[in-house]
Amino acid sequence: MLELHKVFNPRSIAFFGASNNPTTMGTGELAFLIMAGFKGKIYPVHPSEKKVLGIDAYKSVSELPEVPDLAVMVLPTSIVPPILDECGRAGISAAIVVSGGFKEIGGEGEKLEREIEKIARKHGITLIGPNCMGVGHFEIGLNTTYSPYDQKPGGVTIISQSGTYASHVFGYTKQAGIGLSHSVSVGNSAVVDISDCLEYFADEPSTKAIALYVEGINDGEKFMRAAKKATSKKAVVAYYVGGSKAGARAGLSHTGALAGDDAIYDGVFRETGIIRAYDIEELLTWSWAFSNQPLPAGPRVCILSHSGGPAASIADRAERDGLEVPIFSAELQKKLRELVPMTAAVSNPVDLTFYMDVASVCEEIPRILCSSGEIDALVIYLIFGSFLLSKTKKALGKRLDFPADSVIPDITGYLSKFVEIPHDFGIPVIASSFWSKEDEGIELLCENGIPVFNAPERAVDAVSAMWRVSAAAKEG
Repeated sequence: MLELHKVFNPRSIAFFGASNNPTTMGTGELAFLIMAGFKGKIYPVHPSEKKVLGIDAYKSVSELPEVPDLAVMVLPTSIVPPILDECGRAGISAAIVVSGGFKEIGGEGEKLEREIEKIARKHGITLIGPNCMGVGHFEIGLNTTYSPYDQKPGGVTIISQSGTYASHVFGYTKQAGIGLSHSVSVGNSAVVDISDCLEYFADEPSTKAIALYVEGINDGEKFMRAAKKATSKKAVVAYYVGGSKAGARAGLSHTGALAGDDAIYDGVFRETGIIRAYDIEELLTWSWAFSNQPLPAGPRVCILSHSGGPAASIADRAERDGLEVPIFSAELQKKLRELVPMTAAVSNPVDLTFYMDVASVCEEIPRILCSSGEIDALVIYLIFGSFLLSKTKKALGKRLDFPADSVIPDITGYLSKFVEIPHDFGIPVIASSFWSKEDEGIELLCENGIPVFNAPERAVDAVSAMWRVSAAAKEG
């Protein structure tokens, strides 16, 4: 019986392979675990160091003051089997083997992987890896990966056959505002594979959407069972890279994954209700949208913009993505016309042509649109906060007699009401801006569940993905 709960919720961890040398991978991973604020007990195991990163160290498993819930190993490949066996004999029932040099290199490495699989199954050890980057559960400060996670947790869980895409992406998710719930790098999957993780996270309550990075699936029937269970409860987005000859070759040498024809994986994803992404940005940002926003009830998109170019590109992309950009009724256009400048267009897209009335843009107009019964999703392109004004004030100094900071409370006040719109109307709201979280308005939106994409087309692509899931659910 796989005890994945212990992997992601350990009360104590035995850590093998960390020292006081900051250049080693094991030391880095232990450092990031400490930095994440893990509240449980950490027991470094080292043959000679008395303390590792300021924590009392132990020479062997037998000297530990308790049986830890989890063992993490960043050790030379050849000594992993005897250490894993020692852990099993001590009663440790969950382990992460970060070490590489197993199945992915063939030959002797493949024999060693069969040996650690046999040891794990003999002792009933739930084993993640080998050749992986570890796991994270960010609500409890668990991060055994080689990358710091220093942002608020969220609802996206990453299940990956690549260590990089389960850890190095933390820099991107922080910059974009994508909060993660969990992350797991399954590596070679000697015992635990992506299907086991899919099944576990289908029932994990803090996981609202699953981002799946796939290089190859060995047991198709098992995967389809797990995927159908997961997609019946939450959105699953997958990025598959084994469909080309080059991708298949890279996956085999990377984790030993068995890739298959691209069309086969397309069919598997369609049949199981998984949405397919075609790059890592789509994988993460679509999962982000799914984790925070309600699904659209239909394909009708409203575009709200203060610039004609983004309005046009969003409208064009929406139609190409299979969405509708309906012309609004005369009654709705009349209501909008009363709130916008004479130069604005109100038929859909609603193009405000540089309109700075924050109350109208962030409160009145979106609520009129979402209560109209004429739209299923709102895509908005705007400059949200005081960033431009603050930059101008800083550059011009006394030549601009205006306290730029004084507008921030008004802007954030209206945006605090704006973020409630998806909950109030059950309509997804997806935003786009070319500015980053340096702007306090964009940061507020990201932290309150409104995804802000860095390109208008990316925003409407996410809505299209959401509509495909919604439409599939309606079809049964």
